Amino acid sequence: MQSSNKDKYALVNSPEEMYEYLSDQQYKVTDIMCGSEKALVRYKQTEVAQSKIPKGVNSVVAAFVTCYGRLMLYELMEKGGNNLVYGDTDSCMLITRRSGYDPSPDFIWPPHLQNPLKLEMGEYLGMLTDEVAEKYGSDWVATRFVSPCSKTYSLAVENVQDKEINKTFKHIMRCKGFGLSNKTKDTINHDSYVDLVKKRLPNISVPTTQFRGRHEGGVDLITAPKKLSLVYTKRKIVDNYETREWGYKAPLPS
Repeated sequence: MQSSNKDKYALVNSPEEMYEYLSDQQYKVTDIMCGSEKALVRYKQTEVAQSKIPKGVNSVVAAFVTCYGRLMLYELMEKGGNNLVYGDTDSCMLITRRSGYDPSPDFIWPPHLQNPLKLEMGEYLGMLTDEVAEKYGSDWVATRFVSPCSKTYSLAVENVQDKEINKTFKHIMRCKGFGLSNKTKDTINHDSYVDLVKKRLPNISVPTTQFRGRHEGGVDLITAPKKLSLVYTKRKIVDNYETREWGYKAPLPS
C-alpha cells in the first residue's frame, strides 16, 4: 500500500522558523540543507498532525461524493466516444455544438456533430459547468486543442462575436513539471505544442533553476535545461490524430 505521508519540503528564512520545525510535535525533520542565507528543511508529518481531523468531517460521505463524481465522469466520457479529446480526474473536454448557434437552413453538420451529446449544465451535484464561459464570458468558445502528453495541453478560445479576419486567441494552458510565466511563453505555447505533436520538433528545452544538495552539506542553485517531448504510450495514434486502444480491431463489415 502506498504511503500518503510523503516527504515535504520548506524553505526557511530565519532561525525562528527553523526552531518552529524542530520543536513542533507535528513535524519530524529528516534532513536540513543549509545555504548562505536560507535553509531547505525536509520533514514528515507525525501521527499528532495526521490525527487532527476536524469534528465536522465525515469520511464516508466524502468518499461517496468523490467516488460518485468519478463514476458520472466516466459515464460521460464513454458517451463522448471519439468526440472526447481530454479527460482528467474531475473534468473532460468534448467536441460539441456551440450553445445558441443557429446555422443557415442549408448548413450540414459534420458526421460527428449530427447527433451531439446533450450536456446538463448547472451548479448542483451531478451537473457540469462550462469553465470557458465562466472565465471569459458566453461569447468565448474553445475552438482548438492540442496535447503532447499527460496533464499537458493548450486550449485556444476565441470571441465568436469578433468578425476580424485575424482573430486574437486566448489560451488555457497546462504543462506538467514546468512553470508557465513570461519567461517561458516564447518557448512553451500553443504553437510549440502543435510542433511537438506533428513531430516538427523533437523536444522543447527550457532552462530551469533547481536545488541540488551537496554530499558534504549545503545547497547549490543550478540552472539546467529541462526537456518537454511528445510522450503518448497509453493508446495508439492513428493517421487523423484519433486514438485507439492497443489491440483494437475494427468491426468486420456486415
